[in-house]
Amino acid sequence: MSRTLQQRLHHAIAINDTLAQPIARENLRRLTFSAALAVPFDLIHIVVFWLNLQGSSPEHDGWRMDIIRVHATMALLFSLLGILAWLASPSRRDAPLWYMQLLTVLGASLVLGFGVAITGADQQVTSSITPFLMASVATALIILLRPRLAVILYILALAAFELVMTFTQANPQLRLSNQMGGLTICGIGVILSLILWHGHVRNLRQRKFLRQQRLELEEKNRQLEYLAGHDPLTGLFNRRQFDQLVDMELSRAARQPAPISLLMVDLDHFKFINDRYGHPLGDEVIRHTASLLRNHTRNGDSVARLGGEEFLLLLPDTSQPQARLIAEKVRRLLEETPLPMKDGLLYLTASFGIACLDSGVPGTYACLYAAADKALYRAKASGRNRVEVIEVGTEMGTFD
Repeated sequence: MSRTLQQRLHHAIAINDTLAQPIARENLRRLTFSAALAVPFDLIHIVVFWLNLQGSSPEHDGWRMDIIRVHATMALLFSLLGILAWLASPSRRDAPLWYMQLLTVLGASLVLGFGVAITGADQQVTSSITPFLMASVATALIILLRPRLAVILYILALAAFELVMTFTQANPQLRLSNQMGGLTICGIGVILSLILWHGHVRNLRQRKFLRQQRLELEEKNRQLEYLAGHDPLTGLFNRRQFDQLVDMELSRAARQPAPISLLMVDLDHFKFINDRYGHPLGDEVIRHTASLLRNHTRNGDSVARLGGEEFLLLLPDTSQPQARLIAEKVRRLLEETPLPMKDGLLYLTASFGIACLDSGVPGTYACLYAAADKALYRAKASGRNRVEVIEVGTEMGTFD
């Protein structure tokens, strides 16, 4: 066997192993449904033959009783099998794989054995082997059998059929004809079983692939949705998302009056850091600052990266004194938390501009933003590493 063929064979076996669990569950479902139909089917035959509705003569009583015995035995076994399959169904319990596969083998063996038994009993009145044909086809249609298992089961069924024909068909010519017919029937059963197995495996693989594609698409959509509202470097809100949050908070404050504060943060001497240490360290500085802002503000506050080394903080229900306290806390934290570098520590500072809108005072985002920007400019002009506050006046668009 060539190496390529061996690889393909191993690949096919690996695929079949990964699909063993869903196929076993599907077989349990099919066995439960089939048993629910087979038991009434057997009971009807028992009643019909018992009442001798076929008009059989007394010399055929032995044949009639054999048929009744076979159907009675099958009704009992199928009832037991159906109950076991139902109890092992995924909706009731998590049955082990080997147990589900064992029930599958028992189900296939019962159907094939039923066909052999009925055909053997019928040899008393006819040479037809139609029941064995029907049982072989039904086994392939109802139960999904792995190729190797299908070949083994049909070989065993053929052996049983040949043995039964030896004892039940006295005519040598008819016996030989039936035995060759049984060989053909088992061949048909194997071929049909292989076709249905590979078709089902292909469908399972396609469904698995489509499910994986759907999950990947959903994940990509979540990532795109996240990226649409977040800065990729820091994970903070971006300007677009932050603007929406501010507008929503201003609308809420208009319905339920509450103070709002907006903080604008700008790292001091950031251009010098980039020029001296390079942009990769500059990115680390941005991430370091973003982490401090995110981890040391309140749960209800929103933090965004405005761009470059500038950040914005929205502080709902926060008055001017509270906003100043928060800004001073973050300013000291940044100053006292240097960024580790290969050659030592990099100490950072930032300037803060605060714009406050008192409760009940109308204002717009543009007004708040302009005020915070003006306060930040004042902090920069006053020596950096400090906090400046501008409170939006009672008239929209004016500052105190």
